[in-house]
Amino acid sequence: MADKALVLGGGGLTAYAWQIGVLAGLADAGVDLGDADVLAGTSAGSLLALELANGSAPADLYAEQVERKRAMLDVDFTLAMTVKYLWAALGSRDPRTVVKRIGRLALTVRDVPETEVFEAIGPQLPTHTWPQKPVRLFAVDALTGEPTAFTADSDVDLLHAMSATCALPPLFPPVTIGKGRWMDGGVRSTTNADLVDDCARVVVLAPIPKAAGASPSAVTQVHTLTANGTRATLLTPDRQARRAFGRNPLDAGRIPVAAREGLRQGTAQADHTRTVWHA
Repeated sequence: MADKALVLGGGGLTAYAWQIGVLAGLADAGVDLGDADVLAGTSAGSLLALELANGSAPADLYAEQVERKRAMLDVDFTLAMTVKYLWAALGSRDPRTVVKRIGRLALTVRDVPETEVFEAIGPQLPTHTWPQKPVRLFAVDALTGEPTAFTADSDVDLLHAMSATCALPPLFPPVTIGKGRWMDGGVRSTTNADLVDDCARVVVLAPIPKAAGASPSAVTQVHTLTANGTRATLLTPDRQARRAFGRNPLDAGRIPVAAREGLRQGTAQADHTRTVWHA
């Protein structure tokens, strides 16, 4: 069993920036979550997990966000895409059925080649080889609805694995890996925290605590972890931070303020987080 796991959730540019702020605030207070034995991520959280595994310091990542030193992924998730996604996500009260509905939606994306996913995600990666520190990238098979955690042992290159966990339908088509067609792990859960149940201590950052529809919430998944003996805690944006995010999670103009709000919350939550991380 691994000792400590850091789980980073999805949710777009503001989610990415907020999590960096939280990590920087915690690190300033002496709680460095980057020393996790396992770094696990979904969608935008996967990109951050890779940055940390590659040795990036939270303070440096924070400066990049606040000072806008780094060009972030620029995509346009249109109103029509949003309607299609919500139609699939809200069409059932059963989580597994919802994932299969979204999978069918993903498989209808035929006018966008898979190469566009690679072209969008590739420039965001700090490295194109798997880091030495264990990283888990969560994705879901659009054909079966089953989740997986891609790792260095999965016999897949990092670009394909990262593209899969960021292939949100209907913006992108699912990514072909082996016999599967893999899509954004966020269609199942914004964190997939239940998939690190082999770790003794877990800190979960969930910029979006629950997706639309019947998907399980981060709160539920963390409760399940603790009920099974894992020492776990969950950090989510408070009301002030949510207001700072605005309505569009892909609004790059909101990145600095989202990062600052994360820093504020990370500083405030340091003592509580320390009781889990350094127990």
